[in-house]
Amino acid sequence: MNWKDIIDLHSHIGFYRGTEHTPDDWLRRMDRNGIGRAMVLHFMSGLVERQDFAQANDYVRKAVHSHPDRFIGMCVVSPLHGRFATEEFDRCVENGFSGLKLDPAKHGPFSLRSEVVRELMRRAGSHNVIVFIHSDFNSPVCTPYEVVALAASFPNVKMILGHFGLDQERCMLVPSIVRQTKNLFLDTSQTPDNPVSIYISPIEEVGISRLVFGSDAPLISPEVNLKKLEVAMDLYNLRIEDARAILRDNACSLLAGVPNVLWDVPNKERSV
Repeated sequence: MNWKDIIDLHSHIGFYRGTEHTPDDWLRRMDRNGIGRAMVLHFMSGLVERQDFAQANDYVRKAVHSHPDRFIGMCVVSPLHGRFATEEFDRCVENGFSGLKLDPAKHGPFSLRSEVVRELMRRAGSHNVIVFIHSDFNSPVCTPYEVVALAASFPNVKMILGHFGLDQERCMLVPSIVRQTKNLFLDTSQTPDNPVSIYISPIEEVGISRLVFGSDAPLISPEVNLKKLEVAMDLYNLRIEDARAILRDNACSLLAGVPNVLWDVPNKERSV
């Protein structure tokens, strides 16, 4: 499979357990895999204090400003920080970010029904940025049901449910859970090695337009994620036009109108 100009809507740069994974490291990996553009955020682990989040977002901001043709910035905040969280989100959008990620388990626990989360959602709708929510069936604060409840309350906000709920046995339930929530998209990163549950069944349940490619790179292998999609094509009749939609076209639609996505920046190797 020889893809070009894939858009990866979930990847990381920065520091993880004392090791720096630089923007250049990720760019080389992107080039190796035909990924033309990636939404990037700092690693979530190790972010505890307000200063940790601000420094992490600044690290990503510098990468996005250095490579606006390749990186799309996603900031991270913890609603437990109250007013700081909303102010930090505003600061990030003003400095070139296009999305927000919330991890209720790792940066909490906090409830997706809290007033701070609702205020962040209101601001996300006002800015027209994407909100990515980590989902996990085994964590009460961020089950797919909780993510759906939040998305249903803010139908004007473009949202991504991450990882199909992170449960090998229950991931197959997710398409039916999200089916009526039209503003909620499904990210394929950290999903089980089950192409039918991740690609074939969701297309039948919610349609092709709501599946988007995410790798959760670099610690999670983009190569393995892409191979899983290739297997879906080779063995389970995933159509090539549907594969292209997952890898690029749906992301283009999702990013349409989102601030700070610079489509017209020239690239020596490819145009996204």
